[in-house]
Amino acid sequence: MKKLIVILVAAAAMLLSAFNASAQDIILTRDSQIITAIISEINHNEVIYKAYDNQSGPTYKIAISQVQKIRFANGIEQNFATMATITTEAPAEPAPAPQQPSYNSGPVANTPIVGHMEHSHGDFELNGRRIYEGEYHNYFNADEYSTINGAVRQRNAGKGLLIAGGVTTGIGILFTIPWWIFCMEGDYDYMAWAFGMTGFTLMGTGITLMTIGSPLYCVGNSRLNWVADNYNQRNAMTFNVVAGRNGLGLALKF
Repeated sequence: MKKLIVILVAAAAMLLSAFNASAQDIILTRDSQIITAIISEINHNEVIYKAYDNQSGPTYKIAISQVQKIRFANGIEQNFATMATITTEAPAEPAPAPQQPSYNSGPVANTPIVGHMEHSHGDFELNGRRIYEGEYHNYFNADEYSTINGAVRQRNAGKGLLIAGGVTTGIGILFTIPWWIFCMEGDYDYMAWAFGMTGFTLMGTGITLMTIGSPLYCVGNSRLNWVADNYNQRNAMTFNVVAGRNGLGLALKF
C-alpha cells in the first residue's frame, strides 16, 4: 500500500508539472539555448518577452537573427531558421519617442494587406501569417481591438479553469483508487475515509472548475471568431454596377 501511495503522489506531481509547462513559450536560439518565456510581442527585428519564472521582473529582448524557433504555449511553432542572418551595421541613431498606437474609429482599419483573416487558438492569421499583438492597430479598428482584449482575457480565464479543473479531477481520481482498494479488501478505516473524502472533494472541485471554464472559453473563442469574420466582411471584394457617361460598368471594391 505504501508503494501505491508513492506512485499516486508521483503521478499527481507529474500532472501539476504538465499544468505549469502548458502556459509557457519556448524560445530556441541559434546557439542551441532554450529560453522559457512569456512572449508579449514579436516584430520584424526582435522578440520581446519576460522570463517564465520571473513574470513580474524585467522585460527582455532578443534579435530575430538569433532565434531559430519558437514554440508557443498553445502548441503552435514558428521557425525562423530560413531567415537571413546577415545584417549590415548602421550608425546608431537616437531612439524615437514611443508613440501610442492609434486605432481607426471608423468602419475600416488602416489595413496594409488585404486577405483572409482567421482566428486560431487565440491568435489571428492573415493569409497564413500570424498577426502579433503589436500589429493589431494596423488591421483592426477600435471596436474590434476592444473586443479582442476582452475576448482574449475571457478565453484565457476559461482555458485556465479547464486545465486546473482537469488536473484537479485527475488528482481526485488518483485519491479514490486506494479508497476503492480499501473497500474491496473490507479494511475501511480512517485512512480509507480520508482518501475517499479527499478524492471526491477534489473531483467535485475539478468538475465545478471545468463547468465554469467551458462557457468562458467557448464565448471568448466565439468573440474572436466574430472579429475575424468582421474583418473579412470589411475587406471582401465586391462588384457593383455603376452608371457612367458611356453606359454601365462594373466597379470592383476591396
